Amino acid sequence: MFFFKMLGTAAGGGVPQWNCACQFCDRCRTSPQNVAPRLQLQAALSGDGKAWFLLNASPDLRIQIEANSELQPSPGLGRRNTPITGIVLTTADLDQVLGVLLLREFQPLTIYATALVRKTLEANSFFRMLERVPNQLTWVEIVPGKKFSLGESGIYCTPIPLEGSLPFYARELDTGEPGQASLGLLLEKDGRRIAYTPSLPEITKELREIYRTCDTVLADGTFWSDAELNRTHAGTPLARSIGHVPLSGEDGTIALLADLDFPRRIFVHINNTNPILDASSPEHRAVMDAGWQVAHDGWQLDQ
Repeated sequence: MFFFKMLGTAAGGGVPQWNCACQFCDRCRTSPQNVAPRLQLQAALSGDGKAWFLLNASPDLRIQIEANSELQPSPGLGRRNTPITGIVLTTADLDQVLGVLLLREFQPLTIYATALVRKTLEANSFFRMLERVPNQLTWVEIVPGKKFSLGESGIYCTPIPLEGSLPFYARELDTGEPGQASLGLLLEKDGRRIAYTPSLPEITKELREIYRTCDTVLADGTFWSDAELNRTHAGTPLARSIGHVPLSGEDGTIALLADLDFPRRIFVHINNTNPILDASSPEHRAVMDAGWQVAHDGWQLDQ
């Protein structure tokens, strides 16, 4: 069995974003039936439906746990327990690690991360809250390209090295070593192969070869166009300059992967400015016509 669920599908800030009155945030507030609210990106997976692993830890994690009963503690197991066994961190970006601090209640946890991501978190005094009692936190170092198992789940994970650097708050710690600061993940169990790549600075030949072997690809759906942010927030950078290949255009994700044959292709990590949020938009229709899905909060993979 292979359980995989998206608990949140939006980019940083969610939809609607707290300080944004753009077209789609406004429509989400006034017409949520047209533009559905989305929590920040969060995925969970399990090999048996009992022990769960998180892919990163979003700032919305507490809400996401309470919205998904499989991640909640059981009264039959005592006052303090959790089915969450471990967390795989693919980056040190705040949007993907702040949720770890929400799990600081003396609960033993295992975190899988590169040496650089671990170093970045341990350099921040906030994360000492995860080391108040012995064995509260167990680190497992992961290496780009080297397969590892997620506990006893039967799920194997291979980190996919991506171009990228540490976030601004930790830039001085960056070593420049490829794949240490940013990873995708290839997940395997019982013949199923899932590529989880919600942040893509480029689509390389190597990545295409990985996708070619997968039955499910979850890809970066942050921006529809390269200049999308500029149209809503003057002076902001282009999509590619901040590490996201846009969906549209001859050099966009849809066109670059059009020749690959994999059954399920799903866009995740969708920014609040992206018109594919609106199911009635021509951009959303273009995505569907190209054989892609737009993931929603609660989207899950068939077993």
